[in-house]
Amino acid sequence: MYRLFFLLIICPGLYAQDLGKILWGESPLSSPLNFDYISSKFNDLNTKSFSGSYSINSFPEGIGFEVLKDEQAFKNRKNDELFKQFPEFSIEISVEGKNVLIRNKNIIQTNNNYWDLSFSDGSSWYEDKLLFISAPFSLIQKNANCVHNGVLIFSINNKYEISKSIFQISSETCAYFQFNYIAIFNSFFSIDTNIDFDESKNNAYEHSSFEGIYKKYPNIVKQSFADSGSFMGDEVTAFGFFDGEEHFIGPCKTRSGNYPFCENILLPAYSLTKTISGTLGIAAYEKKYGPISNLLVRDIVPSCSDKKWKDITIENLSDMTTGHYKSTIYYGDEDSLASANFIFNDLSHEEKVNFSCNYYPRKKKPGAEFVYHTSDTYLIGTTLNNLLSDKEEDDFFDDLLVPIFNYHNFSEKIKFTRRTNDPREQPYTGWGMFLNRDDLIKLNSLLNSPKKYDFFSKDFLDEGLQESEDRGLLAIKQSNIFYNNGFWAAKFDKSIFGCKEDLMIPFMSGYGGITVVFLPNSMLYYYFSDNFTFSWYSAVYAAHNIKPLC
Repeated sequence: MYRLFFLLIICPGLYAQDLGKILWGESPLSSPLNFDYISSKFNDLNTKSFSGSYSINSFPEGIGFEVLKDEQAFKNRKNDELFKQFPEFSIEISVEGKNVLIRNKNIIQTNNNYWDLSFSDGSSWYEDKLLFISAPFSLIQKNANCVHNGVLIFSINNKYEISKSIFQISSETCAYFQFNYIAIFNSFFSIDTNIDFDESKNNAYEHSSFEGIYKKYPNIVKQSFADSGSFMGDEVTAFGFFDGEEHFIGPCKTRSGNYPFCENILLPAYSLTKTISGTLGIAAYEKKYGPISNLLVRDIVPSCSDKKWKDITIENLSDMTTGHYKSTIYYGDEDSLASANFIFNDLSHEEKVNFSCNYYPRKKKPGAEFVYHTSDTYLIGTTLNNLLSDKEEDDFFDDLLVPIFNYHNFSEKIKFTRRTNDPREQPYTGWGMFLNRDDLIKLNSLLNSPKKYDFFSKDFLDEGLQESEDRGLLAIKQSNIFYNNGFWAAKFDKSIFGCKEDLMIPFMSGYGGITVVFLPNSMLYYYFSDNFTFSWYSAVYAAHNIKPLC
């Protein structure tokens, strides 16, 4: 039977606890750990190197949690049920001096009813004849995108015996369910010298503190990015700016200090998946097999056989202009209970495709009205897999996109996507991917390179990136924002920057407050937040002071 330590959450995090005594059961854990204290220990020397397998007893010896926000996105449960048992796992760890390497950095799909898991590389330090090992982990909502980021810490003595483990969560990227959590577990570690760690740096870009951007470019107005007053406290999971050469990253604030592993924090893609999976999926298919954007959906997807689909193409799906909708109010259909049920509760392909094809009535001819529907992008993935049914591949994500990610040394995180819970395992396509910071920089570099046409069809991709005469359809009139082939684009009047023509800046947008902006001169700006703050034009003006945008 586990114990609830309510005071753990109420008390402020301590900077100086005797971690050794707590982890080895000699002192009780009386408060959450302060992450700034953990970060400060990374400077302590460790020269030990070894590897082995690590796991825990998934039932905690002690646990404390505090729900901060809950909009009932989890159905038919009590909050206590979420934390009774931690997801079962076993990971292989290699300690190489101060570096802690995790072999499996993919998304781990567990047997837990509520959570999947992910781990990333961490750090170690040696103190009082004990080796302390800390690494980032994430609890990920089952069948969804919510990510709750935490810190794992345990200790190993000179006999390679392991202490108890502490898992603590103090931040998330999740607009509808937020909590603080801390638990202590019995742990298991076995030395294994045969574990093969192939840990190249994957051509990672050098990271610099975000303060460095103001020093490098003194003409930039301070707080032009997600460090501005438009954002509240710890609502920002991560933000950064790439000037074409250097990657400036902002701090990852949490409710227990700054996140110690900000450089490799797990980021949920949410609707960035529409672009990375749906748009690039079409472009990769067309590069190999020829144009498909004008093919009729009803000829490819049997569930869309109704006469209302008689003239709707894959291009209409990618533009979200099928003419099928109930409301033209922006996000009106998407925020409905029916749409939420499609996203969270329809877990099979049959359920999802039936909703996507049959729920919305026909109101206009295709191509005339933009209405945001995640279900449209789900049908993109469905058409792609159906078109592959007589090809050498059978899954557009694994067989067409993942090889491209591999070729460009993307992380293991981005090679995973949520899928339906049935034998078909259809990629969600419109949501359900994850990534890290460097994935964004590598994606930006790829899309800014002429070599992108080695992997993607030029016509389809150019339309999305605003590199053709086709601007797409005006999607948000009051903001002059367009949508074309899975990319958003903001229109800036030519007079603002002294351009000869109006400037179209493509970007990706994700639920809750996520923006990734593809700026001219190979620059990139991004932030991941969860308080529905969409504010980034000041970053465009700052970018113009770095390098003129036209």
